[in-house]
Amino acid sequence: MENTENIVVQETTEKENTQAKVEKQTYPGANILKLGPTISDENDLVVAEMPGANQRAEIAQMERAIKEETICYGKVVGVEVTTNNEVHIVVKRKTLRIVIPAEDFFAHSLMKDMDQESEEGKFIRYRRKASHMFGAAISFVPKGMGYNDNGVPFVVASRKTAMDKLQERHFFGPHADVSVGSVAKASIVSVGPRYVTVECLGLEVVIGTGGLSAFAYIEDASKEFHTGDGLIVAVEKLTVDKENRRVTAELSHSLVERLEAKVETVSDKMLNGRYMATIAAVLPNYYVAIITGLKIRGLIPVKDGYVGTDSLIVGDNVVMLVTGINEEKNLVIGRCMKSN
Repeated sequence: MENTENIVVQETTEKENTQAKVEKQTYPGANILKLGPTISDENDLVVAEMPGANQRAEIAQMERAIKEETICYGKVVGVEVTTNNEVHIVVKRKTLRIVIPAEDFFAHSLMKDMDQESEEGKFIRYRRKASHMFGAAISFVPKGMGYNDNGVPFVVASRKTAMDKLQERHFFGPHADVSVGSVAKASIVSVGPRYVTVECLGLEVVIGTGGLSAFAYIEDASKEFHTGDGLIVAVEKLTVDKENRRVTAELSHSLVERLEAKVETVSDKMLNGRYMATIAAVLPNYYVAIITGLKIRGLIPVKDGYVGTDSLIVGDNVVMLVTGINEEKNLVIGRCMKSN
């Protein structure tokens, strides 16, 4: 009995001493400035890479891209102002920081009367427009690489060069491959209530809400589409001036939907039918409605077509009675009342 008690007391004492040693041992944590060697547990079923190895591979890849002037893609994550009061757009590609001067970044952007702005005016507009592009996937060509005071790598790049190369490939070069009806994947670079702006084939193009869906009336594009999303579009109109190297294009997602998926058109069966619709515009003599789910336009006379006391406004939901059709223009005419 005494031996058992001695063993228990001895084990308890050893545990207490071990615990005391553990509690007294210090772990510097955040004060660690250098990692120790990697310890292997010989587990050959799990694959894991050190972040430094990944970054070294990315640096090597970027160095090749600089040498070969390869077009790369990254996401806009910030906008900075230098000590010289210059605006720089910050882009991330994996772990690498990409810096693009604003004047280069927006060289092909739709910024009206920019050449008439003062330096201060340009500064304000560049910074404001860049702030609306956070999360956008954009093209760039890396020009050089450096390291900051902490040894962190960064890349100086040009978006203009990338877009010039894409325009040469698709519009101006001997093997230009874009024409009316061509389909491409666009990157949404900014959104607003009535439009989205996309980068596609080296162009920056604005698409209004009418070109975003063949099936639904879009009241606020910024609630349906988001910066950084992809969008399949078709070239609806195209003008290429090779001499002056200018391209004007209209892109449409609605056209893709209409031609890729079967969309209903106006027919006799719609006469005397009632449909849910949304008021899309108010004209002097007509309300313009979009029939829900069909994307067919309806004209409702302001004077005799609306049954109600208060005037209709854009966005109102109505029930429309079709009294006439125009197959050539794919629209219907009728009367309406507000839906409950």
